[in-house]
Amino acid sequence: MQHRETLLRILEDCVARSEREKLSLGEVLESLKTSAIALSTVLLCLPFMQPLTLGPLSSAGGLVLASFGLQLWQGRAKLWLPQRLYQIKLWERLLGVCRFVIKVLSKVTRERLVSWTDGRFGERIAGAMIMTGGVLLVIPAPILPFNNTLPALSMLFAAIAVLERDGLMLLVSAFWLLATIAYFSLFFYAVIVFGSEAGVWLTNQWKGLIG
Repeated sequence: MQHRETLLRILEDCVARSEREKLSLGEVLESLKTSAIALSTVLLCLPFMQPLTLGPLSSAGGLVLASFGLQLWQGRAKLWLPQRLYQIKLWERLLGVCRFVIKVLSKVTRERLVSWTDGRFGERIAGAMIMTGGVLLVIPAPILPFNNTLPALSMLFAAIAVLERDGLMLLVSAFWLLATIAYFSLFFYAVIVFGSEAGVWLTNQWKGLIG
């Protein structure tokens, strides 16, 4: 995994190049090398950080994120995507967003407990958490508030842990993963025990909260 300064320098170079010519997704991923999986995970988690369900997009996003986690767990040197996607021309501002995200993370994280994040051990732990979070995101629960947010938080912090070499973020990720599993388990238990009444009650509570 590249150090933060190296990653920022690569993104700065990509932004400068994109001002002269359109860069493809493949070119950017090739430049990011080992950081591509973690950074892509962080960016893809951001749309799910809101309480409302995104319907089929949640399932599609969950599958993609789970594949990112699998690749990290396998220790792949770079992110694999279908060949057609490598040809997509990137919007210049998206590269600016990547640079902004890294700068923000540098203010709230630091290198600590690096033995938890470095090497194959860290990749396997973070990869397993992202895979699990992706699977949880796929579960259809449209009436359940925060069904996107909780697994997204777990995946987000796991990716940050690897990207920033911050082992403490793995603990934060584990907390949100366990919270998500407990939350989903309680919901489905209530549905099994109380049937449709549980769904109606939850829907009314949710409408009252947002209305």
